[in-house]
Amino acid sequence: MRISPPLVNKENKIGMSKPQDSVPALRRAVRILDLVKAAQRPPLAADVARQLDLPRSTVHGLLAVMVELGLLEKTATQGYRLGTRLLDWVGGVTEKRDLVTEFYQSLDGFSDLDTFTVTLTLLEGMEVVYVACRNSATVLGASFRVGMRLPAIFTATGNAMLAEMDDTSFREWLTLHPASTWPEPMTPNGIRSVTTLVREIAEIRERGYAVDDEQIHDGLWCFGAGVKDYSGRMVAGVGVSLPQTELGRYDVGDLGNRAVALAQAVSGRLGYRNNMTEEVENQR
Repeated sequence: MRISPPLVNKENKIGMSKPQDSVPALRRAVRILDLVKAAQRPPLAADVARQLDLPRSTVHGLLAVMVELGLLEKTATQGYRLGTRLLDWVGGVTEKRDLVTEFYQSLDGFSDLDTFTVTLTLLEGMEVVYVACRNSATVLGASFRVGMRLPAIFTATGNAMLAEMDDTSFREWLTLHPASTWPEPMTPNGIRSVTTLVREIAEIRERGYAVDDEQIHDGLWCFGAGVKDYSGRMVAGVGVSLPQTELGRYDVGDLGNRAVALAQAVSGRLGYRNNMTEEVENQR
């Protein structure tokens, strides 16, 4: 008796082959993106084929589809660079990151800040809002708590965030919040005029950090720096506070640099990249 071979379900056979056909193409596309990102100049199609050891016809087909989908862009020299659609994907990922969580996780790596009160604030109009705080055991004379609001122009974090604005944005902020609407200074050291604020912002930009020299509370100093997201946009400020009685134990510039280092670490966790951010990450 002759036994017939089993029937093959062509539909299932085709279905089973799909992953085998599609996965290599996806892997090749990712390899192309990695190559383009790492290249010092936009590579040509021939460069991609040679460096990845792929058939030219395969590379041309992949590049054409990736350009069509916005994953790559073709330059005037016929090379390829990363496309703007990737920014949409990056934004979708980074916006989901919890700023407060990233702040606390960054802070865990800074043992040199254990003796200070460290805060995270957002700029809302004329005020900064405290969204995270780690108080030190040292008595500051003023307590920080989540949800607290203070006038931005008197705080180190507020002025640090204002200093991160470009000139046009800062002028717009001044137009929206003229001096006539400013609150009364909280101490004799509080900023009272636009001229003083503009000079303060210029000094912050030059040295890289802001200083609250007892503007919020007598006997309390704070050093602040701005936090940036993946796009380079200022999103928050970090502050490092200590009593004036403890100030003599430290170099003022060093305290400011500690605030800057923490701000850069948080920025790095949010996806921001520059030479200083990478250097801080490599040192920790």
